[in-house]
Amino acid sequence: MAKTFDQEQLQQLAGGDKAFEKELLQMFVADTEKSLSQLASSISMEDPPAVQSWAHYIKGASANVGASGMSKIAAQLESLAKAGNLAPASASLRQLQLLHEEVKRMAR
Repeated sequence: MAKTFDQEQLQQLAGGDKAFEKELLQMFVADTEKSLSQLASSISMEDPPAVQSWAHYIKGASANVGASGMSKIAAQLESLAKAGNLAPASASLRQLQLLHEEVKRMAR
């Protein structure tokens, strides 16, 4: 199975401060819950430009904190939306939501 979280990225971002790592993850979780909700709405409305935009945002935010699995799936979804192909978008959204739950558990 591919590595879904890059702990070193988070440690580097937080400067080795464990409390700050947890705080960063909590902020990420709260922010991406809203973004995932917007992404889900965009998928259900079959709006490729909005899907592309939300996927791009999630890709960057995820990469920043080390959520590499989420970043990779968001990048794939961004590319699909750019090509106007939303057929696999719901499956990608489910994967993002599952990985988001993993990060949420880490943030507790």
